[in-house]
Amino acid sequence: MDYRELGILPFFDMPEAVPAKNRRQPRTAARSGVDICSRRDRLDRRNEIMTARYYYWTEIKRIRFDDVLKILADREFFIEERTVSNVLVGTQEQFSRLVKEEADSRRLRGLYPGWDWD
Repeated sequence: MDYRELGILPFFDMPEAVPAKNRRQPRTAARSGVDICSRRDRLDRRNEIMTARYYYWTEIKRIRFDDVLKILADREFFIEERTVSNVLVGTQEQFSRLVKEEADSRRLRGLYPGWDWD
């Protein structure tokens, strides 16, 4: 067979390219012990922790309200000050419970590990 007559050079006689298969990994099931929760559950948990942090800053560290709003909004939760105020209004019962129990840093550390309570 004369490749020159066909217009094909022998060293370019290669098999046709086949498109690659999808290389995505299948989704894996959640690890055991990991709770899968809704957006509402996550927001409720955030609000609970935010109220505990508010209690910590105002009652234990004795910092003024406006300064605490700044700390919570800008340094800890990265949300608007207005949102922090709305959360505190909605979680007044929890705040009252913490005040009534006179929760200290040790108690808060036990309830919410991973935060700096010192």
